[in-house]
Amino acid sequence: MKTILVSGGSSTLGSAICRHFIARGDRVLCAYHMSGDQARRLSEELGPRLRPLALDLQDPDSVRRAVESIETLDVLVNNSGILSETALGELPLEEWRRIFAVNVEGMVLLSQACIPLLRSSSGAIVNIASINALHPGFGKTVHYDASKGAVVSFTQSLAAELAPAVRVNAVAPGLLAAPHLDTTHPLRRRYEERALLRSLVEPDEVAKAVALLCDCRAMTGQTIVVDGGYLAG
Repeated sequence: MKTILVSGGSSTLGSAICRHFIARGDRVLCAYHMSGDQARRLSEELGPRLRPLALDLQDPDSVRRAVESIETLDVLVNNSGILSETALGELPLEEWRRIFAVNVEGMVLLSQACIPLLRSSSGAIVNIASINALHPGFGKTVHYDASKGAVVSFTQSLAAELAPAVRVNAVAPGLLAAPHLDTTHPLRRRYEERALLRSLVEPDEVAKAVALLCDCRAMTGQTIVVDGGYLAG
């Protein structure tokens, strides 16, 4: 039984990751900031092996206190992230900084705090990137795409720094299936037309890739794309 910390654990993807690890018998720390109600509902659904953990990735003291409450840790899943859509010519500097603060700096802070625990367990870090890091994106997301590109680079560099004690990998999902993306949504239609598997990406499929990177001790510094064949289309 492993202990897994999932940041953004009550989000669509985060909850899928939590469910996957609970189903296979692990303990999960579901970190949240503004979504305490969702985290508590998830805990009620999945049982006592899932523990909600309050954590503000923009506050170093909050990160420190949260990690100090953890006795052992085998895997850190850096899943927290935000997206906004604004053309670069109209993008306020504050919005650029906000995206990088959550998508990159928060990941760095939490990784730093967890490294001693992960060294002790010979554990692993899995960062959630995006296919937007690897292709031009869907328009008006230069700031988001750049932040996810930084996640890929951070993953490779940290893997080299922490080897061989701690493995560091990333998963780059494609467009996730979500309730607001119904069959008439133009972005969904565009994605499915190009993707070789003609479908959006189910969150539980991304969770399976995360679990693979947690378990496979021959993989580090890698970014696995889970996109239904979108990039190859």
